[in-house]
Amino acid sequence: METNKKYDIRLIGLDLDGTVLTTDKILTAHTKSILESCLARGIQILPATGRARAAIPDYLREIKGLRYMLLSNGASIYDLKEDKEIYSNCIPWERAMELIEYLDQFGTYYDFYALGRGWSEARFYDHTEDYNIEPHIKKLVLSSRTRIDSMRQWMEINRAPVEKINMFFASLERRKEVYEELLTVPDLAPTNSLSNNIEINYYTCSKGDALMSLAKILGLAPHQVMACGDGNNDLSMIKAAGIGVAMANGEDCVKEAADYITKTNDEEGVACAIEHFIDLRGSGVNMCGNVNVRAGILSK
Repeated sequence: METNKKYDIRLIGLDLDGTVLTTDKILTAHTKSILESCLARGIQILPATGRARAAIPDYLREIKGLRYMLLSNGASIYDLKEDKEIYSNCIPWERAMELIEYLDQFGTYYDFYALGRGWSEARFYDHTEDYNIEPHIKKLVLSSRTRIDSMRQWMEINRAPVEKINMFFASLERRKEVYEELLTVPDLAPTNSLSNNIEINYYTCSKGDALMSLAKILGLAPHQVMACGDGNNDLSMIKAAGIGVAMANGEDCVKEAADYITKTNDEEGVACAIEHFIDLRGSGVNMCGNVNVRAGILSK
């Protein structure tokens, strides 16, 4: 393979947690400079996350030139410049109402993402410690969810399409059982981004579908799209993009599907992968060292 070859990449989908952000949820100065260099060259940078819009950190929104965000695992694409949603693929509110009783039978935490943020019943919001939620995740949950008394009542009043349903489990064995059951529900697409959670989207929804939908809107071909990720919920966009990049800290299924394996998120692996595929000479940024390359990229 030609390791010095550069590609006509015009859109880059980037997972956030475990990918572009460090373990401490930091966007390093070097990675930020790489992203801004791409944007200055007309290459769209697309944060592609399972988070709702309200959970996107200000330091990401403030990246100079950033316009689009892929949210809730692909249920929404938001245009920051126009301040509006330009694509959605949600669970219809009527179906979400039916799922409330179904989810209650599992006896574990769940919340709904709708209208750009998370909504959590008080019985869950006030007892996150019962569901083995790590401290840094707990902080994100409490800051990005609105505490409500009743999900059913909220849905009856708002009738809002649901972007995503998130579940946490104290028992990993129970999580496995529920995940296997959810796989049998025809109109739902379960995935995960953490070891103890399940994320439920509409059956046609995925990061890959949303990423390629934006590419189509922008008039781009698949070979002009790159995607970077580490988790199961990134797998669809790793497969869909012309160049799929897995983080060294990623799950095995992501690495197996990727064309390219870069460094870890704590080693600025996203910056290294971008520098490998895009010519940023003259941008004033320093180049990364070597990374691991999988065979077959030229035939994709």
